[in-house]
Amino acid sequence: MTKDYDEAIMNFENLIIKTENTYAFNSETSIEGMAALLEVIKSMGLDPMETDELRKGIMKLFKVEVINKPNMVNSRFILAPNHVSDFDAPILGLLHRNIRIISKTDWTENVKLQLFLKMHYDLRGLNRNSKESLFTMLKETINYLKENEAGKHFMIFSQGTISDFNNNGLERVSNVAKLIAVETNTPIVCMFIEQPSIYYPTRIVFDEPIKINKGDDFREIWLERLTLLQNSLSPKARKPQLTEKHSNNNKKGEIYFN
Repeated sequence: MTKDYDEAIMNFENLIIKTENTYAFNSETSIEGMAALLEVIKSMGLDPMETDELRKGIMKLFKVEVINKPNMVNSRFILAPNHVSDFDAPILGLLHRNIRIISKTDWTENVKLQLFLKMHYDLRGLNRNSKESLFTMLKETINYLKENEAGKHFMIFSQGTISDFNNNGLERVSNVAKLIAVETNTPIVCMFIEQPSIYYPTRIVFDEPIKINKGDDFREIWLERLTLLQNSLSPKARKPQLTEKHSNNNKKGEIYFN
């Protein structure tokens, strides 16, 4: 690699160290993180303003390995991955050309990131403290999926925020994916993503599509399926490194739950 690449990687590594290797950002470091990421992509000789080249660079940087990916061209799915870093959506959103992703408004309303994100991703903001925002998202998503076009997918992080599902109680898991699946008759595909890393392979495992019925407890199903996907990996999946907040947001009553 070139000197420019070595310098870009060093800057990116320094940022990761700054986040204590959690790959999680606040409003300030999210801008710094994206800027450092784009510099690495550029130093690879790729243009991060071109989605295909951004995809190529990100997949290479994070050593992404995709396992059991379904046919996403002729199907329509609700994708339900776990959430272990702020790079989850930027990586997963590039696995197919047409994935609508629910994101916290900290990202979608960040003026310094809006242009870049809109260029490559179909993000829809959700204010996690607003019922009105939730109802609007549900209505728009149901209409989006009821168009019934193959190759259109919807992704939502059922944990609501970064967390290790191995420690999650049912309260941490949202039923929103189920509500949308039942209303639109769309299969759900659970997904396991290993915490993104520039030092180790970042493995992504797709589950088989499942049909969720009204009487099913999606939260139990999701936790069970994610555990099976995680345990299917060999070598064993890496344990995520989380911030204090994200390590203590698992059950009601715990300090950072909301």
